[in-house]
Amino acid sequence: MTKRSIVLLLVMCVGLAFGQEETKEFESYQEMRGYIGSLFQQQKYEKAARILENHLDRFPDHLEANAYNLALVHGRLKQYQEAIKALRYALDRDVWFNKYAFGAEFWEPFKKMEEFKNLLDRNETFRQEAQKSAKPDLLVLTPKGYNKEERKYPLFVALHGGSSNIENFRKVWKPKKMEEEFITAYVQSSLVVGMDSYTWTEDIETAKKEIVEAYNEIVKKYPVDEKEIIIGGFSAGGVAALEIILCNSIPVHGFVVLCPAKPESFSDENIKKAKERGVRGTILTTEMDPRLSVQKEMVEVLKTTGLQYQFVVTPNIGHWFPEDLDVKIDEAIHHIRNR
Repeated sequence: MTKRSIVLLLVMCVGLAFGQEETKEFESYQEMRGYIGSLFQQQKYEKAARILENHLDRFPDHLEANAYNLALVHGRLKQYQEAIKALRYALDRDVWFNKYAFGAEFWEPFKKMEEFKNLLDRNETFRQEAQKSAKPDLLVLTPKGYNKEERKYPLFVALHGGSSNIENFRKVWKPKKMEEEFITAYVQSSLVVGMDSYTWTEDIETAKKEIVEAYNEIVKKYPVDEKEIIIGGFSAGGVAALEIILCNSIPVHGFVVLCPAKPESFSDENIKKAKERGVRGTILTTEMDPRLSVQKEMVEVLKTTGLQYQFVVTPNIGHWFPEDLDVKIDEAIHHIRNR
């Protein structure tokens, strides 16, 4: 075999391996997402882009995420037209993106481009159209051994975070005490921010109205012990939960909120009134939550007014759910009940 033949053979072998990598098959979207995530961490953006391009139609239920991630890797490579092409691909198929998806500094170079501005306009049109028919939703789960003829049950009203929904939230917010002892009401906002995601804080008055309506529906249909009602939630859901308490919208006796911002109604006067009603609660947060300093300010008000509270900071993570969230919520429920 000549030297030239050896070189050609090596090139062919490399090309074959390269082609196999490009056409790598994944048994599930989760498998592909994990692989793409590892490429992101290794900053192998070109490889991630090639795989995402070859799999855009492979998982149609996840086109939003795949097109967005493809735009991200092209953006990392400063291939701005290719990034716009990826976003347009989704929009042309009536798949649109979260209202907050393009707020990060990463997207600043794009915002000078007319094509990108047009994409944002199209995206907002989709969101506004979805908002026209959006309605709040409610999922009520009963505890083990539930018997409505036998007794009344404590109620836990659980509010999802911003850019989320009932189904996603119930997978992570399910402490043992809640599942075993409480009627649990997962309430979903009607305020649309994405194709299947909602928030509370875009219109807090609408949010409070929908939570009160959900509560009224629950007490009509279920044997709720109105002397033991707890409300809680994550992020925007935590804000809405605190608003409900501070405005005394429903007879809540305790709260468990994770990584909340400061509600509009948070004041010394409203905290004192909540204390007089016997409200107790827990603020959970994380060490790298960007709102930690604000949460500490809120805790100081709780302290000076005398409202019984717990403040728990989980180290080494950001604005997200701690791995032991179920344990922390159970402890918070115990604190509320231990009057």
